[in-house]
Amino acid sequence: MVKPMEMPSDAPGLKKALHEKIERLSAGELTFLSRVSMQLEAEELAANLDAGFDEDRKAGKLANERVQQIISQVRAEHQYR
Repeated sequence: MVKPMEMPSDAPGLKKALHEKIERLSAGELTFLSRVSMQLEAEELAANLDAGFDEDRKAGKLANERVQQIISQVRAEHQYR
């Protein structure tokens, strides 16, 4: 049975322990870890976008009338053929 590695709670110690753990990962595990990391980044970006849109909605910047006005303006400026 493999005993899990005890992780330090301080940032420098945690970084060191994680780097050591990463060095021991197989190629497949590294690929998986990379995908997990990208998913976490995507979720963080989505949360930030949601917060920004919520602020814009509260400020009236995303009212239906305003959105329709912007769409009309963009269509007028960029006529698609």
